Amino acid sequence: MRTTSRIAILGGGPVGMVTALLLARRGIAATLYDARPVDDLRRDRRLLALSRGSLQILGALLGAGTLPLAPIRRVHVSSRGHAGAAHLGSPAANPAGDAARDPDFGAKPVGATVWYADLVAALARAIDAEPRITAERPRRVLGLQQHPDCVRVTLDDGSEIACALAIDAEGGPDRHRSVGDAAPVRSHALLADLTLDGLAPGDAFERFTHEGPFALLPVPGGRQQMSMIWCLPSEIARARQQAPEEPLLREIAQTLGPRFHAPTAIGPRSVFPLRPTRVDRVCEHRLVHIGNSAQVLHPVAGQGFNLGLRDCVCLVDCLTDTPAGTDIRRTRDVAAALARYGATRRLDRAVVPALTGMLPQLFSSAPLPVAMARSAALGALDLLPDVRRAFARLLMFGVRV
Repeated sequence: MRTTSRIAILGGGPVGMVTALLLARRGIAATLYDARPVDDLRRDRRLLALSRGSLQILGALLGAGTLPLAPIRRVHVSSRGHAGAAHLGSPAANPAGDAARDPDFGAKPVGATVWYADLVAALARAIDAEPRITAERPRRVLGLQQHPDCVRVTLDDGSEIACALAIDAEGGPDRHRSVGDAAPVRSHALLADLTLDGLAPGDAFERFTHEGPFALLPVPGGRQQMSMIWCLPSEIARARQQAPEEPLLREIAQTLGPRFHAPTAIGPRSVFPLRPTRVDRVCEHRLVHIGNSAQVLHPVAGQGFNLGLRDCVCLVDCLTDTPAGTDIRRTRDVAAALARYGATRRLDRAVVPALTGMLPQLFSSAPLPVAMARSAALGALDLLPDVRRAFARLLMFGVRV
């Protein structure tokens, strides 16, 4: 059995790679274990929504201009069939984000989108250039055993590594459940690229319907293309995945409403299940769960990956920001650092998942009093600058303790 004082990071996706890079910048060595070759990750064409806070984290690690991004300067929030709308970000007449005319957010975009594959490629290059990081791919982790002074990681070739700390950044919490415990999936997201005319650069849209939230995000390099994320009951999502193009485009046009140009084309469609989950206990002796291993969010407002990046930053801060530093070989030091991490992340991990879980239910509710309250809330969000700024800061930076 190999014994190492390195930190073992289980999962080599973006959250695992960011954690390894942050640790390396603080002088701490880590080894990444992932069952997938990095080339497999580079073929993943998912679109990620990055908040301004996430852009700051990635910019500090990778450098400005490294990632091909589509800036999000203005987010339109509305509810189908009801009055009231809110607008977060730069005024429509000010797409450049002039700070003098944009007192809410200054000159920078409120967020951006990036292709998953492009982010993975940039992070992999940074990993390759960092001598403190070793990436073992493809290498599957078969099991973990906790001991007072270490965590023993069993690999698919039968070898074992005794490491000082294991960070679980792999998959979602559902993998810890037995099959019989898993609740049936009742909702799916329908994904596709749409071609629309008449949209201002940097505009994004979140439109709530009785069936579920409908979002449009700008895509890097796409002048008239938007990425559609439509959260629907599972049977409807699968039916619309297979529906003929023209009827589906008409349905999308009706969902968007008369203020929008009708979409002219739709790309290949896919669906993925929606099963928001959350692990209450993120720290277990010398094992800590972050990212999708700690929580999986509903895609409304695009907060899941951003919450995971804040996990990375907070964990590394807690491991290193003490007067004497943290000796990860000492059980009491690791226990103290992980206790700080759990306490510091508790509020953000409670508020943001609660918000993203509540919004779809609130906006799908049909009773008139609820609809009137929704319209009033959207109007207040648009008209009251302090409320609007507080809500936008929550989405951009999470709950700060």
